[in-house]
Amino acid sequence: MQLENLSYVEVEEYLKRKDIILVPIGSVEQHSPYGLIGTDFIAAEAVARVVGEDMEIVVAPTLCYGVSPHHMAFKGTVAFTPATMIAVISDIVCSLISHGFKRILFINGHGGNINPVQTAFEQLKVDNTPGVFDIISWYAFDKVRKMCRDIFAGNEGHHATPGEISITKYLRPAEFAGKAINEQKVENPKYYWPLSAAEMKDVFPDGRMESAPWLATGNYGKQIVEIAAAELKKKIKTMLNLTIL
Repeated sequence: MQLENLSYVEVEEYLKRKDIILVPIGSVEQHSPYGLIGTDFIAAEAVARVVGEDMEIVVAPTLCYGVSPHHMAFKGTVAFTPATMIAVISDIVCSLISHGFKRILFINGHGGNINPVQTAFEQLKVDNTPGVFDIISWYAFDKVRKMCRDIFAGNEGHHATPGEISITKYLRPAEFAGKAINEQKVENPKYYWPLSAAEMKDVFPDGRMESAPWLATGNYGKQIVEIAAAELKKKIKTMLNLTIL
């Protein structure tokens, strides 16, 4: 059920039956020496595609880039500004709405995307754009948070977390050859937010934010994807019951 693999005729047939589409979004940013730069979009895409297959819902191509300016002091990061993200989300939604999609759900893997995406939704409604728009972060479900707290004994942290890195170890195990594996101290510095790129590097020199990514395993990643997908299905069922005004 991936949009990129369909013809426009197949999309027309789908829209006769359903009006919902999932759009995975993430970021291209450092995830410490332990994790992949694509972690956020890889994880969001995985959860979205599992749900799309199980519920027979079309999943759009992943929007890999996100709002990550605070990571720009780390090589390999590619960041949107908030204004760029607002414009991109607006164009995606308007394109999909014009074809007959009415329920557009962004499956998110990066915290920095949330405010700009919600701002885009607000502006679309100011412009009287019809439809239901939402952004759901797979990692924010209560059951996912509890699982990560229990497994990683309070060392999940806020970035380069063992939870998200476990997902990428499950999905792309071969890519971890040569990545860091050594244990380090988990620091809990005091800081304000947001941070500039220079401030981020100063407070979190190796890119970790209060996390212990060396605890990540592919087996944990599989379990996390399954729980996140199950919770997302519940959210989608609620969304499908909404009446479009």
